[in-house]
Amino acid sequence: MSRFLVTGASGFIGRALVRRLGADGHEVIAPRREDLDLLGTEGPDLAAWIAAKGPTHCIHAAWYTNHADYLTNDVNRAWVDASLRLADGCQNLRFVGLGTCLEYDVRSPNGPCREDTTPRGGETLYARSKLEVVDALTQVIGDFAWARLFFVYGPGDRAGRLVPAMLDKFRAGKTAGPTFGGLRRDYIHVDDLADQIVRIANSNVRGAINTGTGEAPTLSEIYAAGAAALGRPELAQASKEIGDQPPLIQADLAHFQRTVGDPGARGIAAGLRDFVR
Repeated sequence: MSRFLVTGASGFIGRALVRRLGADGHEVIAPRREDLDLLGTEGPDLAAWIAAKGPTHCIHAAWYTNHADYLTNDVNRAWVDASLRLADGCQNLRFVGLGTCLEYDVRSPNGPCREDTTPRGGETLYARSKLEVVDALTQVIGDFAWARLFFVYGPGDRAGRLVPAMLDKFRAGKTAGPTFGGLRRDYIHVDDLADQIVRIANSNVRGAINTGTGEAPTLSEIYAAGAAALGRPELAQASKEIGDQPPLIQADLAHFQRTVGDPGARGIAAGLRDFVR
């Protein structure tokens, strides 16, 4: 089996990756911040640390993710530099970085976002920073893939985000619905996402590749599925409003299907049922 270095292993997605890799029988190197400070470690020291651990693959899941300001915080710039130092130290490995659907111009597409045809966006510092990394990786490392993430929920999700906040209200017996219930979003269970990322790492795909379910229920449909999963369907409220938000953010998974295989992701109703259990 392979030996995977996973950065950000204590985070929401990182923990799911560690679970998936362990279940598949891979050896996992999951450094804590006190073991490896990506923002503070210089390139030569970082490369030496990686060489000493001897991984065959690296999945780079670490980044700044504070929900309140991750889109605008200047620390995104520091993570660009740290990510490129990490990639430079992984030149002889299979390297997978985690991108974001916000790299696309999500206000322009008439359909799902596709790697080769949807215009690039970058309205936020976070998205521009991710684009800067993926562009630079082509010069830094040969064997890399860039998994573009859409919307994620599941065990370990932080309080206050859409799905945990929704379920907390329903568990308390409160009626609830989304403000902009007409928005359509591609939400994937974190364990299904981890499976997709690990499969990307074990494939030969190069460059950007979407992850997700390939479906985009409305937020009102997500609320209905959450209430039903808890056995309280009468608590879900619906609306058709979209406000000034992009009406559709959905992954086109044709590239994934061609290069990796069946995405294997649960739909929102099944995923939420499994989550609430």
